[in-house]
Amino acid sequence: MGILENAKIGRNSKSHRPLRRLVRGVALLAAGLLAAAVMSPIVRAGDPHLHRLAVLPFEIKDTSGEVGPADRHEAMLARLTDFVGKRIATAGLFDVLDQARVDKAVAAANPGTYLRACNGCELDIAKSVGANAVMIGWFYKVSTLIGTLHVVVKDVATGKVIYAHVFDFRGDNDKAWERAADYMVDALARSTKRETKPTN
Repeated sequence: MGILENAKIGRNSKSHRPLRRLVRGVALLAAGLLAAAVMSPIVRAGDPHLHRLAVLPFEIKDTSGEVGPADRHEAMLARLTDFVGKRIATAGLFDVLDQARVDKAVAAANPGTYLRACNGCELDIAKSVGANAVMIGWFYKVSTLIGTLHVVVKDVATGKVIYAHVFDFRGDNDKAWERAADYMVDALARSTKRETKPTN
């Protein structure tokens, strides 16, 4: 027999069939894993356990010295908090907890200070409603035309900041605030997409 004939017999021999099956199985497994990596849902916010979000009532820091009704900003902030929660939920970024439940937990905690500087009370409040992520937000009003929107999202278990940003905007009315909040949610979505990766 020549060399080619020996090679042919080797390829067809029963002793090599298990090896061929193994190679075929590995190839199919690799193809399956590749398909899974492409088709698997993305992981949001860099970590899959950060899904339930408590949006704490938004606050304001007003150094403008402008005179107006005492409760004007209070009503606007309540509307804005509700607006932000609904926008985040609609965008599918987090499962946003019921706002009335969160507000009740905040009232029960009665920190007596700003939520943005209450020495960790925001984490306790979020835990009490079953959240594992919490958003703290506030407006800094310099004047009617100049303001900034500050947003921080924290991991409740560790207290680690997972998102923080400041947005410049103009206007001191519901429309201007909602426009700033819209931009903030879009920026949060873009940040979330940058942090996503396929699951192997």
